[in-house]
Order: sequence, then structure tokens, then C-alpha cells
Amino acid sequence: MSAPRNLLVVLFFKIYSMSLIKKIFFLSLVFLGLSLLLWGVYKLSFNQSETKEKKETSFKKGDASLKEKEKLIKINKAKISAIVNEPVLNPVISHDGLSINYFSLREHKFYQVNLDGSNKKALFAQEFPHLTQIFWSPDKLKVILKLQNSSSPLAYLNFQMQTLTSINKVIDNITWNALSNKIYYKFYNTKNKERSLNIANPDASHWNKLADLEYRKISLAQVPKTGLVSFWNSGDAYQQTKLQTVSVLGEEPQTIFQNTFGTDYLWSPSGNKILLSHTNVKGGHKIGLAVMNANGGEYTNLDIPTFISKCAWSRNEQFIYYTLPGGMDDNVVLPNDYKLKKINTGDTFWKVNLKTGKKTRLLELNDIQQKYDASQLFLNQNESLLFFVNYIDQKLYKINL
Repeated sequence: MSAPRNLLVVLFFKIYSMSLIKKIFFLSLVFLGLSLLLWGVYKLSFNQSETKEKKETSFKKGDASLKEKEKLIKINKAKISAIVNEPVLNPVISHDGLSINYFSLREHKFYQVNLDGSNKKALFAQEFPHLTQIFWSPDKLKVILKLQNSSSPLAYLNFQMQTLTSINKVIDNITWNALSNKIYYKFYNTKNKERSLNIANPDASHWNKLADLEYRKISLAQVPKTGLVSFWNSGDAYQQTKLQTVSVLGEEPQTIFQNTFGTDYLWSPSGNKILLSHTNVKGGHKIGLAVMNANGGEYTNLDIPTFISKCAWSRNEQFIYYTLPGGMDDNVVLPNDYKLKKINTGDTFWKVNLKTGKKTRLLELNDIQQKYDASQLFLNQNESLLFFVNYIDQKLYKINL
């Protein structure tokens, strides 16, 4: 007799010899065990079938979503793209460098977005339908607003405090000091017909005169990392330009550079260098870039025919990022016709190494799929992205460097 058969016989006699209660209990345990075994086999088989079905369904759904992901990847990897799909005014990198502040010309409100254009949020609840100019503080937490058709032509907006203060004073050509707690501005006295450069609190209170001004159209710029403000008669092809500086103490203004026509200036981040664009002769048709030191010396022609408004300094001051305007007639008067928006340019994108003079394309021609007339160039903190506003559609674009 085989071993299994002997085991069954022994088991039969043991069950037979049990009392009735023990028999019922033992048979119940056997029945329960068999039930659990069958349920486990069924569950395992069902789960395997369900997993296979889910995988097949997920794969089918993934076909559609995969195309959307591919589109997003393509957009993110694009060398140049619009990050805000609406006309904007004066966008700037935010205080922490992680986002961009701008004014929407469509919604008439201030917004902030991530560097890729995502996560749009309002900076201030009120709308400004008649806003024409914005003067940002260096810390990007405050602005002076110039308004048309308003009882008060100017206003001081503090985003951090969420306050708006009217400025009941006719002033223009505003710039901020380096600490973002004062403004410099040009004031015209209608009684004695005199123009002056002044410093005041952001709401124009507690003002002090710094210098008399010779010209009606004046540009102002704080000299970085100093207590100086620079001013010059705004670039005009028919007028020689004089660049001057004056301290907050109101001492005698110092002339830095003059005798060129149609000149505009851009200070380097350290305040040790100046980039300038000027025309070749009075009423000239050509314009070009040059660089010099803060005292107006070491003048170097860069042989780059573009405008200051199409340039940005690198943080280490070794490079100038710029766009090269194309499509201009030979008889245009520069920079006048461009400033008056009589012409639009078709730009290409470059950088120049100021030490070596080497010029490098930022975008190949096949990367440029539309016409760009770029202005207001600025970089993010690690200089991996270059931003600009396209005059043609007034949208904000970025270039992956």
C-alpha cells in the first residue's frame, strides 16, 4: 500500500473515532480552507487580467496625451518663443529674479509670471486704463505711473504695501536712485520758464533742486553703485548730445561726453563703463555702438549698427547682447525715424565679446520664423535667458541662450 493511501486510511479512522462535535468542527475547518484556496486562485487570475486591461487602456489613452507632451517639449526647447500672449508695457525681472513683472495693455493691470510665462497672478487689483508710462524702482517693488485723461497725471504705486498715492505735480523723465527710496525728475517751472533736475521722495514730497537743465527733452539714468545721476538731451540726429552727471548733494554738474549727434547711453552694472549709440554726422543715416569708461575716456568703436534700446549688458560686463536691425532704407534719419516709429526693423540676435571683439549669433536664421523689432532687452540672473519686447506685436519673448 502506498504512503498517500496509508495516510488517508489513518485519517479516516481518526475522524471515525471522533465525537460528533469534533467531527463537525474538523469538517468545517476543511471546508473553510478549501474555500479560501479557491478564492485566492480566482483573485490572482482576475488581478492579472485587470492589470493587462489597464495597461492596454492606458497605452491607448497615452497616444493622444503623448502628442500634447511632444508639443510642450517642442515649445520648451524652442530657441525663441512668446511667454506672454498679450501686449505688454515695460516688463522687468522681479526682485527675487525668479519671475517677471509686467503691465497688460489688454487687461490694464499689473501681473507677475514665471520665467516661462506660467503661474500668472495679479500684483495689484486696480485697473489703469489710461496708463502710458511706467518707471520701475531698482528693487522692482515700486513704480511711478504716468496717466492720461486723469485728474492726477502721476501716481506712486507700492506693490509691497499695496498702496497707491496720487502725485499732484507736473513732472516727467523720471528715474529712481539705487536704494529705491528716492526719484530724480525733470521739472518745468511755468512761471519763470526754467527747467531743473530735482530729487524727492517717491510721492514727490521733500524735493531738492540738483541742477539747471538746458534742454526740453531730457533722459535720466542713475549711475549704478554711486550717488550720481546722469542726464543728457535725448538723442536727436540734428543736435549734439551732452552727457553730464551730478551728485545728490547738488554740486556743479560734470560733463562726461559731448559733440556726437543722436546719442543715447546705457551704464554698465558696475557704473564703470558706458555703452553709447550715435549717428555718424548731423542728420545722419547710419548709427553705431561704442563703449567708453565712466569718465568718457577709452572710447572704442564696436562697429555695430544698432540702437541702445536694442542692447543689454552681461553681469560681468564682458558681453553686450544686442539685436541687429535690418530692412531700413538708406535715407532714414537715425535715430529720429526709429524713435518716432516711422519704421520697423527686422532684427537678428547677437552678442559681442568686448575683450576680443568677437561677434556671435544667438539665433540662426532658420530659428527666426517671424519679424522681430526688439527693444527693452534684459537677462535673467544666470543669463540663460534673454527677454525682449517685440515692437510689432508688443508681446514679451524669450531666447534660450
